[in-house]
Amino acid sequence: MKLKVPNFVEKNLSNARYEYDRSVKSWAGWIEDFPGVYAQGKTIEAARDELGEILEEYLLVNLQEKKKVKGFTLPRYALAR
Repeated sequence: MKLKVPNFVEKNLSNARYEYDRSVKSWAGWIEDFPGVYAQGKTIEAARDELGEILEEYLLVNLQEKKKVKGFTLPRYALAR
């Protein structure tokens, strides 16, 4: 069985963009397909880890609010009667 949320996060982290900001001496990371999903870290790895957590929270909040999220669908299981 494939876990949907971790697979979604890993897939989208591969599309993340990173930039070093000298003014604050940290890495910034974002995913263009998800407005507001942005993170910073002292290393690129720390920024990536934080970005993954933020993307997961973004997904869960949107699912709770019954909003569609690009690239994510919940499986529909038939209920046994």
